[in-house]
Amino acid sequence: MNLSALKSPGYRLYLIGNVFGMNANWIVRLVIGWLAWDLTKSPSFVGFVSFLSFSPVLLAGPFFGVITDRVELRTAMLFVQFTVAGLAALLLGVLAMDAMSPHFLAIYALVLGTALSAYQPIRLSLGPRLVRPERISSVVGLGALNFNISRLTGPAIAGIMIAKYGVIATMLTASLLYIPFLIILSRLRPRPKIEQTESLPFWQSFRQGFAFIGTNRLILIALVITGLFSFVIRGALEVLPIIADGVFHKGAAGLGMLTAAAGVGAVIASIIQVTARPPEKGHIPKRALFATLLGAMLMLVLSFNDDWTASVVIIAGVGFTSTLVGVNFQSAVQMQLDDNIRGRVMALWMTVAVGGTSLGALGIGVLIDILGFQIAMGSVGSISLVVFAMLLTRIWR
Repeated sequence: MNLSALKSPGYRLYLIGNVFGMNANWIVRLVIGWLAWDLTKSPSFVGFVSFLSFSPVLLAGPFFGVITDRVELRTAMLFVQFTVAGLAALLLGVLAMDAMSPHFLAIYALVLGTALSAYQPIRLSLGPRLVRPERISSVVGLGALNFNISRLTGPAIAGIMIAKYGVIATMLTASLLYIPFLIILSRLRPRPKIEQTESLPFWQSFRQGFAFIGTNRLILIALVITGLFSFVIRGALEVLPIIADGVFHKGAAGLGMLTAAAGVGAVIASIIQVTARPPEKGHIPKRALFATLLGAMLMLVLSFNDDWTASVVIIAGVGFTSTLVGVNFQSAVQMQLDDNIRGRVMALWMTVAVGGTSLGALGIGVLIDILGFQIAMGSVGSISLVVFAMLLTRIWR
């Protein structure tokens, strides 16, 4: 098993803290999605709010990557996490005052998305800096396992709590979960970089990240496939409120079940990744490439399905393929990087992955409004299947 990162005391502590932080993030994320649907019953608005949550990565992600490579990581992580925790407390206060509105929710999603766009390159740089370089693939695998277990438990907790106790109690739980993570972050000591980038002019440092990617074929392939997969497959996972309540009329509990199902599939994929042999440097595992095709097939099947239980299983499969694609491509990219450029490159990777998801959620939500669920999802699934098949054919020539 690829568990070598656990030999590092700092990473073990970080992983424990991340359990709390990730569950809080997933609870907040589900609450926002549910409020978007509950306030408007509009598929387009659900997709729009999801787009606002992720769109800051498209514009600000690369800039935050440059900043990540120029600042002290622990301080930056603490600042961002305090901001995210403060925003959770703000949402709790607005709900407690019964002042929630679609306009406020849209603005809130944009602000939270901006904070999280700063969080992503810091997160992707901090873990590898807590272990020896040869253990980085283990960091990615264990991080994905933790992320996806939280993806299962967080939404399940949120769905049950919303249904039984309401959104106020749910947000109070999320706010409290941030506290242990903040305490643990204050105790971490990431290793210093060998080469300092603070002395470079900001824009030169910015261009250096793009130049590095332009000279590395593996990273270019990873960015292209990750972006397309995020747009057409992961984007569908951001409109689960439409499937849960708009198609099957299952309410918040149904949304929690679907999100948890995606989490189950993701956890299974993460376990496979952790138990598999570590990937070879300079190679993308074939299982990740095949997972892109399987994800597109599942989207196509979902469009024709009218059974709730089958939909839960299909969404679990989509979560499974999404994780295999994300973890393997991230591992392949991380293993190409030195600490001095990691923040910039991983910020661009997250820009493509998260930005693709936000655009996909917006586009799929609008398509469902215009064409209906079956035609919209069927079109997305069939077109993506053809595109991925063509891309993989070119890669294997």
